[in-house]
Amino acid sequence: MLRAYIGVVALAGRLTAASELSWDPPSLVPKDANYELVSNSSGIVPCDALREAGLGDRLLFATDAGYEPQIQSWYSENARLRPSCLVLPHNTEEVATALTALVKANNGGGDWHIAVRSGGHGFPGSNNIANGVTIDLTMMNSSTYDPETKLAKIQPGGRWRNVYADLQEAGVVVTGGRDGDVGVGGFLLGGGNSFFSGRVGFGCDTVKNFEVVLANGTVINANSTANSDLWRALKGGSSNYGIVTRYDIEAFPTRDLYYEKRTMRLNYSDSVIDAVVGYANQDQSFADNAFFTFWSHNASIIPETLVSTIYVNTQGDGNATSAFDKVRSLPALSKAATVQNMAEAANGAQLVGGTKNVGTTLTFRNNPQILRQTVELHEDFIKRLSNLIDPKKFTTMVFFQPIPSYMATIAQQKGGNMLGLESLGGNAIMFTAGVAVNSDDKDLAIAKAEVAMLTAQVKEISKSLNGDLDFIYLNYAESIQDPLATYGAENIQHMRDVAAKYDPTEVFQKRIPGGFKISRVA
Repeated sequence: MLRAYIGVVALAGRLTAASELSWDPPSLVPKDANYELVSNSSGIVPCDALREAGLGDRLLFATDAGYEPQIQSWYSENARLRPSCLVLPHNTEEVATALTALVKANNGGGDWHIAVRSGGHGFPGSNNIANGVTIDLTMMNSSTYDPETKLAKIQPGGRWRNVYADLQEAGVVVTGGRDGDVGVGGFLLGGGNSFFSGRVGFGCDTVKNFEVVLANGTVINANSTANSDLWRALKGGSSNYGIVTRYDIEAFPTRDLYYEKRTMRLNYSDSVIDAVVGYANQDQSFADNAFFTFWSHNASIIPETLVSTIYVNTQGDGNATSAFDKVRSLPALSKAATVQNMAEAANGAQLVGGTKNVGTTLTFRNNPQILRQTVELHEDFIKRLSNLIDPKKFTTMVFFQPIPSYMATIAQQKGGNMLGLESLGGNAIMFTAGVAVNSDDKDLAIAKAEVAMLTAQVKEISKSLNGDLDFIYLNYAESIQDPLATYGAENIQHMRDVAAKYDPTEVFQKRIPGGFKISRVA
């Protein structure tokens, strides 16, 4: 149990003030006794409410040794906000206790709010808070497999590297994150693009059941037969309805992946873009293949932009598609090909955190002209940043990820999700731009402004070439973007209806303000 000590007072004989008044309080204290005044109150209303609810030994205050190490576990330096206290529940019942205690605390009076954290990879403020309490789910990180139902039962605080390792022992794998450090909860509630998505859809499409704690502390299940409206809304609808405490996900026999990465000079961009476009135009017979590419600039390592490609075949076959052949014929600065299981792949694909990060995303039609002009805009972007920030203090990345049209069909076959991919009307490319700054907040503000300008320029280019699409993928979006508004009128209304039904007092809209909220969609 954490305890708050508010002072130590030694009292011996008469108090000075009492002597001056010629008054001796004989019954207050014995002579020569030393006393420590102990308080059960921290003076922080929501944190004390959690203690009174029996969660005192789950709390971390800034004065506790474990507080700062836990804050440092957030991926981005600028996401490492410092709440009044953290509560780390160990099970669903404790989540319900914590949530109801916080909702009732002082009726929310004062300027404090609640955040909910899974893995900590979201944009700053989406899963942590400065004034208030963060419900940190990282202690709820178990992953088990039920061979009778063929479902993996995964808690929200797990990191994918550990999830895959646990399930590997059971001989199965699931549709999860590619970066092993990413958390389960945010990935699945935002959609979840995976190496397996071409075959089985986004990660959210493989969730057969959500265990959910509602704002009033009730624990329910949402699946195709019970609370099916909530089940569908949670598939891409993010943190608008409750706290998910378990995901029951389709599992399938583990297999070795063929994983190939190549890095080349910028002048080979056209050939790489042709490969991206060619891959996006393949039909579902090539669904066991995954391919994406990124352009990166890091002047502290090499003073030029490099282009890298990652090709994966989920059946372990490195020659399953010809779309990658032209890239393989290009001179590479580095190349590596391995055959490994998903646990090994995710463990080896973890981006190093600790920098100040900003990133945005858009989607456009699979048009090579848009991609080529975007690469040119990225070079202009680097030049602008280099004139404003020390070139060795930032790293840029631009990603292109194909979204074949058949992925919308998969989602519909599995009960539907909130992403609205069916409205794209053809094969598409997901564009993501990011900057990591290794300096101060002034430079971060400059990077944010420049990333926003780059994104606006890409949007204009795609419009001019009749390739503009509304879809903004929530898991890659920046706080200034509005992904839920791009999911289509029908899905927006569905999310509104579900939020009103399961959270009528709007706790997840007002008291838990982080992330993208359906109530803020125009």
